[in-house]
Amino acid sequence: MLQDEYLAIPRDSAANVLSALADEPHDQLDPTLTELLESRFLVDGNERWHPHTGSPPASLPDPVPLVRPYALRLLVIFLLAVAQTYLSYRRGEAIASLSQRSNVAPTSLSPNTMAAIMAHFTCLRCLVPGSGRCLIQSMLLTRFLGHLGISPELVFGVRTHPFEAHCWVEWDAHVLNDSPDHVCWFTVIARF
Repeated sequence: MLQDEYLAIPRDSAANVLSALADEPHDQLDPTLTELLESRFLVDGNERWHPHTGSPPASLPDPVPLVRPYALRLLVIFLLAVAQTYLSYRRGEAIASLSQRSNVAPTSLSPNTMAAIMAHFTCLRCLVPGSGRCLIQSMLLTRFLGHLGISPELVFGVRTHPFEAHCWVEWDAHVLNDSPDHVCWFTVIARF
């Protein structure tokens, strides 16, 4: 299907397709429904479609507590990330400034350590008004992790019915500031 093209379903199959979408009894041999399933315009309710990897992003494990000196370091880095995000957002350079990552050697972390870092980030984020919006939260998290030498991906996605745009942060195939069940409904349009 090309961009700006629409899918039309024949009138005699519409009720059956709508019943299948609503998980109600339907004719599984309907040719239109079969064609939609085979072409992957529809997927079985037991499987999810994930556009960039073909596999679902994962959740992080439950966090383990961090030692106190490390938590203080995270607070300082968080405050730096807040200041930088606020300044770049005010200047209208929000996304462009994120693409200019510092040349810090990549840090190898376990998912448990990342879960602990995310637990601290979530607690600290409550101190920043307006950081509940997905764009601001994702920019802040991307900067925060960048200062720790971690290279996450800022991901933008859309869905069409009803139209909605959303962004989130992924690291090592883990969704950091959202749930995998929520982001799988969006088609990824950009990664930074």
